[in-house]
Amino acid sequence: MFMEPNLKAKENQAAPPQDGKATLRRWTIVTIAAAVSSVAMGLGLFPLPFLAPAMAQAQQADRICHLSDISLSPLTTRQLIEQDSPCPLPPLTFQDGSGKDKTLEDFRGSVVLLNLWATWCPPCIREMPALNALQQRLGSDDFKVVAISQDRGGAAVAEKWLSSNGFTALPLYLDPTASVGRALESPGLPVTLLIDRQGRELARLYGPADWDSDDMIAKLRKLGAF
Repeated sequence: MFMEPNLKAKENQAAPPQDGKATLRRWTIVTIAAAVSSVAMGLGLFPLPFLAPAMAQAQQADRICHLSDISLSPLTTRQLIEQDSPCPLPPLTFQDGSGKDKTLEDFRGSVVLLNLWATWCPPCIREMPALNALQQRLGSDDFKVVAISQDRGGAAVAEKWLSSNGFTALPLYLDPTASVGRALESPGLPVTLLIDRQGRELARLYGPADWDSDDMIAKLRKLGAF
């Protein structure tokens, strides 16, 4: 299931205008973004509306990992994709349940499974029991599940949903402005990153997963060395 990108933007870019190369480049970016969104529809991701500008920014990235680095396909979704070597991430800022700003630096020394989710995202909801169980099973100073809600309603929405569904093992983390998704250039939800003790990406997964399965836990332990 997929939420369409900005339809008005696509309608306004139905054909390349004749006013120069810069406008043509913008039209090309929007056209490519629409095509990628169509491909992703069947891959279990909810799209995010900032996909088009994110793709343009991805071309300028230098030694920084972004979620737009890999094209979505059946071969790149719902499976853990390992980095050849630990890859630096862009600065990420979000909030805890009390509204205090948090960054990856606050988790330095721990292996982190960072997940972007929202209550309006069906595949996110399907994998939440597994994330909660994973935190219950492995959560410690060595390993933490950091599930960041992208709900615009913030704590009022996310905390109520987690509590009412019994997902009490997961600490509340919030990003109501979707700044983390934009910084990572996420093509949709859910997406998950395995991050090492220095805040670098070890692996990623697009879409939902059985995070608490023995096979997945063995992979996470091996990659994160915890």
